[in-house]
Amino acid sequence: MLENNMVRFLLLLMIVLNSESISAGKDSSPYIISTKKIYTGKPYASFTSLINYKGRFYCAFREAKKHYDPSGEDVGIIRILHSKNGKRWQPFLTYSVDGIDLRDPKLTVTPEGKAMLLVEEVKYENKVAVLRKSCVSFFSSNKSRTELIPISFKPNMDWNWLWDVSWIDGIAYGYIYAPYFAFVKSSNGINYKLVDKPVIDNSPTEASVVKLGDKLFSVVRRKQNAYVGISNDGDQWQWKDGGMRIGCPKLFTYKDNVYTVGRAYNGKMNCTALFKVDQTSGKLVMLLELSSDMDSAYPGAVVKDGILYISYYQGDLMKSSIYFSRIKL
Repeated sequence: MLENNMVRFLLLLMIVLNSESISAGKDSSPYIISTKKIYTGKPYASFTSLINYKGRFYCAFREAKKHYDPSGEDVGIIRILHSKNGKRWQPFLTYSVDGIDLRDPKLTVTPEGKAMLLVEEVKYENKVAVLRKSCVSFFSSNKSRTELIPISFKPNMDWNWLWDVSWIDGIAYGYIYAPYFAFVKSSNGINYKLVDKPVIDNSPTEASVVKLGDKLFSVVRRKQNAYVGISNDGDQWQWKDGGMRIGCPKLFTYKDNVYTVGRAYNGKMNCTALFKVDQTSGKLVMLLELSSDMDSAYPGAVVKDGILYISYYQGDLMKSSIYFSRIKL
């Protein structure tokens, strides 16, 4: 009898340990919990950004008839949706300017607790861009907002494109790639000054920055492999080959790790993917692809309670919709 009980105990122990091992293995690798289409309006909805602000998700994106129209007849507007839990989304705010194409909205929350929208204004004449400037608007959860405010740079840059910003220790840091590629900062989100002009070849454009510990990390899109930058103060960067080509990176940190979401150029259909950044080598390691039979990219990212929430567009240059995914990290 004693031997039978011992055998049963050992078998039960093996089952428990095996179950824990399986659970640990599952928890160690990110996986998709759910994916939902949250907006389909005009033919082309794209270029998303995402924040969690005062207990609600806010998703901004550009909507137009197509990717861009150099004739100036079709101009993009910016829509912002909001949702309590990511399941049901409702219209929140819309931004538009007559004759101006509004592009690449980016949402952040300022140290003062206001939501900030960064957007690019472009005007076309005779199929040529004659105006290109970045603007911001501040809004609150009750829909009160400012008009679009042109941002300024020191030294002066009338023709400018600030791609994205991250608030770090009360300062807004980001990269411009017009009139040249540079790292800039601002104390109020409106007035920026030049910090560094990294010498990077192969057309650096879209870039993101985060802070982990006492170091800043950046990922920069190029025509070849992305570059990963590491800096102590933002004035001097050490640049490393990320080992793969990605687009529209959006960085975030979780449990002492640096991650980015962005477009993966994987030899098949380009798709939105999750990458881990090796903090020593600078190599990008792909962890997860969001399933897609169409092009998908330009994600926003929010981490909350161990869940990564991602907004992104999926479609092609003529027709696309906005999606929202939950991923267990």
